[in-house]
Amino acid sequence: KPTRAQEQIVTETVTPAAETITELFARAVDQWADKVAFRVTRDGEWHPITFGEYGAAARSCAGGLIARGVAVGDFGSIVSSNRPEWHECDLGMINAGVVSCPVYPTNSPPQIHYILEHSGSKVVFVENETQRAKIEQIRGDLPKLKLCIVFDGAGADGDFYLAWDDVLEEGRRYLSGQPGEYDQRSRAAKSDDLLAVIYTSGTTGDPKGTMLSHHNALWTLASLDQVLAADHSDRKLSFLPLSHVAERTSSEYLQLQQGFEIWFAQGIDTIGEDLKACRPTVQFVVPRILEKQYDGITKLLESLPDEQRTSALQAIELGKQRTRLEQQGQALPEELEGAWQRADQQLFGLARAALGYDALRALVSGAAPVSLDLLEFFRAIGVPVLEVYGQTEDHGPTTINRTDRYKLGTVGQVIPGGEVRLAEDGEILYRGPNVCMGYYRNDDATRELIDGDGWLHSGDIGVMDDDGFVTITDRKKDIIITAAGKNIAPQVIEQKLKFSPWVSQAVVVGDRRKFVSALITLDEVAVRQFAQQKSITYDSYEELTRHPDIVGLIAAHVAEVNNELAGVEQVKQFRVLPEDFTVDSGTITPTLKIKRKPINALYGDVIEEMYADSSA
Repeated sequence: KPTRAQEQIVTETVTPAAETITELFARAVDQWADKVAFRVTRDGEWHPITFGEYGAAARSCAGGLIARGVAVGDFGSIVSSNRPEWHECDLGMINAGVVSCPVYPTNSPPQIHYILEHSGSKVVFVENETQRAKIEQIRGDLPKLKLCIVFDGAGADGDFYLAWDDVLEEGRRYLSGQPGEYDQRSRAAKSDDLLAVIYTSGTTGDPKGTMLSHHNALWTLASLDQVLAADHSDRKLSFLPLSHVAERTSSEYLQLQQGFEIWFAQGIDTIGEDLKACRPTVQFVVPRILEKQYDGITKLLESLPDEQRTSALQAIELGKQRTRLEQQGQALPEELEGAWQRADQQLFGLARAALGYDALRALVSGAAPVSLDLLEFFRAIGVPVLEVYGQTEDHGPTTINRTDRYKLGTVGQVIPGGEVRLAEDGEILYRGPNVCMGYYRNDDATRELIDGDGWLHSGDIGVMDDDGFVTITDRKKDIIITAAGKNIAPQVIEQKLKFSPWVSQAVVVGDRRKFVSALITLDEVAVRQFAQQKSITYDSYEELTRHPDIVGLIAAHVAEVNNELAGVEQVKQFRVLPEDFTVDSGTITPTLKIKRKPINALYGDVIEEMYADSSA
């Protein structure tokens, strides 16, 4: 029988607020009809969209689909960045009885083809001409696809390609003649009906379609409500892909339960200014965002006069001491707390305002681990980062840190109402009402995912302390076993390597090798600024990445990291790559997770070159 440190069963009662997403949506539209649901920029100004307008658009969308012959149980896809129409068409499909299958807008035509073909989607919503052109390349091989609806109206022909506004108008006309059909379809949904199939971006192989029910979604929302306690006064900036279960749950679905405002970022390059405009009270991020923000603050500190920089660094160290004492459960000395409060008024409050975090209650980070140094830094300046862990297969959350119950460096305790345990090999197992229905059209993979007792096998390796706090050590399939038989968790080393203003990404290799090596990509903006400060001349960025001063900068950082590692974990060789990993190159997922197999294949020659140096 597992010990307390191997199993945590939470007995908190979780009661969903509704039976179906359609019921929750109808209630939200009725309860908050005049309240702002969305804010979006047009011509440089933030414009509001109310819940009433949201409901009307979704209703008209559903009517347009019904008028075009889309039936209950059909599948539909969305290929778009985050915008109000994403929510409106998704709820339009759901209320029409259509199973929703979101697609990352960064996906290539072959990747989109796979999802549309595998799901048998009858309709696809796309954002603009760029996405419409992708559909045009593949539509000939998709006999089940009957409609492509374009938000921006590009290429509309009134037959296969339809403009979004025209679909809404057609839906309004249809429902005026068939006033009861929308309600009939919406109310026909049942708790255990298939709500969505979310195709995981995956780090290897073809994506698998995770089947999620209305009950999976509603139970997850009820569980999260006990942790986050969000309400209609909250604000959140939407910029992580809605195609991912985390953003969909925390933005689209949770909003229907809590009634908060969602602001849509103008783009990935404007997140900083959009955060300052929105001033979110609850925000979800990925570690890369935190790393960029930390790098920005670090560069600002470096630009200060010596006396000011020293004073700021001392204040940050004071905040870290305060954090460590809190984590150890020790009382804070009055002198230390008073000094931190003064630093908060004079410095940290300004830093939070500069980040757009001055109204923040909770900053939740997921999708990948956050380094302990980064967590301590943000908490030192008064920004508590709460790490969450989970997967698409349990509708997002498995464990989470809470504002009043957290341990830095862990992913928290199991969510209310769930159960978590460790298998003999350390694999994290989870059981709860949010566990998915399985993989669509893939029974073999479903049997591997969920065992006969209902435990979901995560594929992640972790440890659990006596208080039930879980720490992820690595992916089961990513564990490196050296030629000497030593097991090494690459993510731990990668986190440390990435904790530098000069480093963008790091991938550790060494499976069945004599030692550990690393592929490192640079923060291009930071190293160009460094080159300018040092009067380094170069003809191309690739040439700059090979410059001895830049390589030396990274070598010094690697040496510092090695001082914190056991001998077998130390990075003996590294190479600075001439370009960063990107979604387009297939080396990272849309949520910025590294894809080891493609990276190892793409840079195979570089890896072999590192190990050809027998002097290491």
